[in-house]
Amino acid sequence: MNAPTALHHKKLAPPAGKQPDTVVGERHEIVLLFDCAKSNPNGDPDTGNMPRVQPDTLRGLVTDVCLKRKVRNFFSLYNPHSQQVGAWNAEDDRQGYDILIREGAVLQRRFDPKTGTDEGRQMEELAKKIFVDDLKQDPKAWDAKKKTVGKKNKKATPEDETEETSEPLEVSPAEEQKRRAYHKAVCQTFLDVRAFGAVLSTEGPLKGSFYGQIRGPLQFTFSESLDKVLAIDATITRCAVASVDEAKKKEASESGDSRTMGRKHGIDYGLYRCSIHLSAAFAAKTGFSYYDLDNFLFALEHMFDDDHAAGRHLRLVGLVDFQHQSALGNAPAHKLFEMVKVEGIKESGDGKMVFKSSGSEFPQGLHDYRGSAPGGTDTHTPVPGYEGKVAARKLVWEVPECSTASAAG
Repeated sequence: MNAPTALHHKKLAPPAGKQPDTVVGERHEIVLLFDCAKSNPNGDPDTGNMPRVQPDTLRGLVTDVCLKRKVRNFFSLYNPHSQQVGAWNAEDDRQGYDILIREGAVLQRRFDPKTGTDEGRQMEELAKKIFVDDLKQDPKAWDAKKKTVGKKNKKATPEDETEETSEPLEVSPAEEQKRRAYHKAVCQTFLDVRAFGAVLSTEGPLKGSFYGQIRGPLQFTFSESLDKVLAIDATITRCAVASVDEAKKKEASESGDSRTMGRKHGIDYGLYRCSIHLSAAFAAKTGFSYYDLDNFLFALEHMFDDDHAAGRHLRLVGLVDFQHQSALGNAPAHKLFEMVKVEGIKESGDGKMVFKSSGSEFPQGLHDYRGSAPGGTDTHTPVPGYEGKVAARKLVWEVPECSTASAAG
């Protein structure tokens, strides 16, 4: 990827002396708030695609992989390399923003030259370049013949668990450096690997290697709704059938009705909260830069825009970024998260707490909540109690405001 010269979206300010292509050198903690109305935020295949809920509290759940999928989809659709973000063109060079985990992908074909794909050959060429330029290895060592360094034991047959045989153990003198080169090549090519990590040690040039077990700097928690959600289960019909055989069965039935039946699941309303952690230590391992982080925060703001469907309508209502001053962090994450306060506007009714606007245990909309969070809306500002150590910015905040005292009470 060509070295970026500017942060196009300016969602953060790198520390003094740091450039957009510099690897992120400090911790970040991010709070994400989104709501869902009259739709299904994340279906559970084990329950017929019903919305995921906590069995004991009936609060809604959205998995981490669900949200990461939406980030991946955003970068699959849009070119982030300019301030005016546009859709990818066929001739666009993705410049480090390709996505590895995509619909129908065979991962080995995307980076293993032995599969014969153009992607595999390109990955090998990039790895060779890194092998020579970055790791300072002799180009001839890439194709060096393997040599015997010892013997490994192998069981003779699956049935005989006691008898063992020995066979030569052959390795290339530069094998470890080659795997390091492939590791760096994959991270440079695929944004989702650089950000979230991946397991690539199953097949291909990183098979069985530590370098194929890539842990990304960005880690999501499960999202949980702040209150119970009311599940909706609606029966729907279609005035057509899928096949000739199905049509004949319908004609043979007593009713002769050609409609087909189905079901659509969702919730009435839910306000969900998720925490995201960025580790500077793992950013250094994958090369995740300030340019990447700026684009990632921009993607969080817009990942729901093209995700709407008949049965899914999610909306971002809160996004707060806490930026530490050191790699290890300058404040406990849970202390910072506690500063983002959101609660339902409730009162006591019939011996239980109900929402004031409706008298129901279930929320009806964002108007049933109030909240507060530290930080400015245009730039990161010092967090009270951690001045000079942690700064915060409210990138998005649509939750009705309240004072800290009233939120705590």
